[in-house]
Amino acid sequence: MRKTAKIMNCLVAAGSVLLLLLTVSCASTSDNSDRSLPELANHIVTRVGGVVDGKVFVVPVKAVDGVSLRIEGRDVFLYQYDPTKKKQKHKLDQIRKSGKLYINGIPFEAAVNGCFVMIEHQTNIKKKELLAAFQSF
Repeated sequence: MRKTAKIMNCLVAAGSVLLLLLTVSCASTSDNSDRSLPELANHIVTRVGGVVDGKVFVVPVKAVDGVSLRIEGRDVFLYQYDPTKKKQKHKLDQIRKSGKLYINGIPFEAAVNGCFVMIEHQTNIKKKELLAAFQSF
């Protein structure tokens, strides 16, 4: 009887540990849609250098917000999409699958991180740093 009680205690403890691990892993896989585009821009500028150049027109890319960064004398563009809206989520999924963002029929290499898209980074001198900072957000 005492051996059974020890086994039950061990099983309960193991189950508690598994539940805790599952909870923590689910929490860490959340997307970044609760964060803002200015936060992302500041995150990148802090890690890579450059300046936030200003807002950009988002209608051609069907995004909710957009900003331009000036890094090493070249523009890098960041866009934010709202994945809770059906059309925005579809557009973001298309960009993620193809790796391209089309603006007026012209394809641009695109990096996607959660609800954010970055273009014009592939020709920048600091391409690796830009991608690392973007993906770490």
